[in-house]
Amino acid sequence: MAFGLAAGAPCAVRAAENGITPAEILVGAIGALTGPLAFIGTPGRDSMMLAFDEINAQGGICGRKLHLQFEHASTPAESLAAVKKLVEQDKVYLVVLTSGSTGAAAAADYVREAGVPTYNLYGSTPIIRKPFAKNVFNGAVVPVELSAPALISMFYDDGYSPKKFGVLAGTYAFPQATLKAVEEVLKEKKADYVVEQFDIAARDFTSQLVSLSRQKVDSVLILGSFSEAGFAIKQAREMGLSNVRWVLDGSAVSTAIVPILGDADGLRGYYNAPAFPGQTPATRDFEARLKKYLGSMPQGRPSIYDLIGYGSGYVVAEAVKATGCELTRDNLVNAWTNLKGAGPTALGGLDVTFPESYTPTDHQGVHRIGAAIVKNGEWQVYRVIDQP
Repeated sequence: MAFGLAAGAPCAVRAAENGITPAEILVGAIGALTGPLAFIGTPGRDSMMLAFDEINAQGGICGRKLHLQFEHASTPAESLAAVKKLVEQDKVYLVVLTSGSTGAAAAADYVREAGVPTYNLYGSTPIIRKPFAKNVFNGAVVPVELSAPALISMFYDDGYSPKKFGVLAGTYAFPQATLKAVEEVLKEKKADYVVEQFDIAARDFTSQLVSLSRQKVDSVLILGSFSEAGFAIKQAREMGLSNVRWVLDGSAVSTAIVPILGDADGLRGYYNAPAFPGQTPATRDFEARLKKYLGSMPQGRPSIYDLIGYGSGYVVAEAVKATGCELTRDNLVNAWTNLKGAGPTALGGLDVTFPESYTPTDHQGVHRIGAAIVKNGEWQVYRVIDQP
């Protein structure tokens, strides 16, 4: 299922071989628009389009409008097929992975071999980063080697002293990649911990929670989506497992978890942006713009995936502009490699994401994480964690 989207363009345009026409720059993207991973792909598509619309309204880049062709892809097979279609049939200028770790892992080998400029927005899996490829760039979502120690550090904030950790982890790509890195951190700390796992979109966590309760954990890390985390915590409270510190990975840090729980105060988790929606004038302005663009605001949005999608749209534009309008793929890769402090504000957008910088040997654009907490029913970033 393909979506050809562009400001002022009623239909998709046949792209030249490298995705450049006199009027447009064709950007391909993949992500899930339905199913359990739609909470990642749909915001990525919508918010990148909002950014492109803003940029196009100012005249575009290099005298051309940015045009997004988005392919729905949820499973690994769909993700690989969608990327191949964009590269081989549609001849896009670059590929954006808004698919999370599942799609990024599936496409990793292909985009390396094809050499197409590729921007990974949400996939934290090491597979998209290793082996290093000069044409693959990573954005606001940091690798698990950076997020894992940040997650564990949040258990110790405000003088809390964990005695035994429980880890609830999904069996799919993103949680599994994070779980591996988290276990390495816990082993290095010589921490006492136990792991329980669940399948994607799970709603019943009885057996896992009974096990955690019997082993008297006082700190629980949940690696999964906001719905999985919400139902797990709600069920834990009903079972009497409530006097614990809960820390969530980035995919669960969403306003949508608050109505699931009712009282979500005290939840912590990492956030890939310097502020939560509603926390600053820029994020409030962004929410208003996104609501106007969509016509209404879906529950749980704007989310981190909206903020990143918007900021990443501007990073794409900056990278294209940095070619000096010599629009070959090789020039784009070289220009992107040398970007410093890229983000929305350089082109007049809203300051809602961490700036991204790259070097010839480091294509992880961001090395910062926001530590977030729910207070009075609202998420807020309470400190920024700088990682080496």
